[in-house]
Amino acid sequence: MVLEGKTALVSGGSRGIGRAISELFYKEGAKVIIMSRNAEKLAQAAKEIDSKNEGRCIAIPCDVGNKESVDKAMAEVKANYKVDILVNCAGINLRGPLETMPYETWQKVLDVNLTGAFLLTQHCFEMMKDTGGKIVNIASLMSEIARPTISPYVASKGGIKMFTKAIAIDWAKYNIQANAVIPGYISTEMNTPLIEDPKFNKFICDRTPAGRWGKPEEVAQAVLFLASPAADFITGQLIAVDGGILAAL
Repeated sequence: MVLEGKTALVSGGSRGIGRAISELFYKEGAKVIIMSRNAEKLAQAAKEIDSKNEGRCIAIPCDVGNKESVDKAMAEVKANYKVDILVNCAGINLRGPLETMPYETWQKVLDVNLTGAFLLTQHCFEMMKDTGGKIVNIASLMSEIARPTISPYVASKGGIKMFTKAIAIDWAKYNIQANAVIPGYISTEMNTPLIEDPKFNKFICDRTPAGRWGKPEEVAQAVLFLASPAADFITGQLIAVDGGILAAL
């Protein structure tokens, strides 16, 4: 119960990696506020996470790519809770050739993946500045390397990498630690079509030294470490949970 007495806010907390983080934080004693755009699915996720009906998982709908939505959601958060831990996990990926990428597509990905993290982080500062806090951003392999047809995603996740470092150096004086986790290829609902594609699945397993897809729970464990007192002297760092991809040629 390393997070007992703490309140954590997890964007994108209703499914995939964000859901695994929310569940683990809950098991470790935290009160968990989860956010996503789909209010119905978000409420169902909160109910499932808080299966004992302890009132420690709260669903607050929010489109992190929309400033008005973020401001409204965070006004509700700040009126009722004090956030000790922020996990910026919400993200989207829209594909297309760089040379014909519409401005609207580019901007939408950056708004959700990068600006959304900025907005939530800035709001949470007000609750952390006097007592300290933890910020964990979910980066990506695309924070370090790139693949074709996903230029907005690559740019946004590269931005998350450096935004993490910027938070760390600006707010160390407030006892706020900011770090990021780089997931490799993780077996989530969103990736099911890729896993079921024999050619792509073989490519990933061959490219990953560990020889398999990662599990959301494995990413969540790294996030838990960075959100816990064990990481009080760690800030501005990125930890890859990727089965060795970034270490291999």
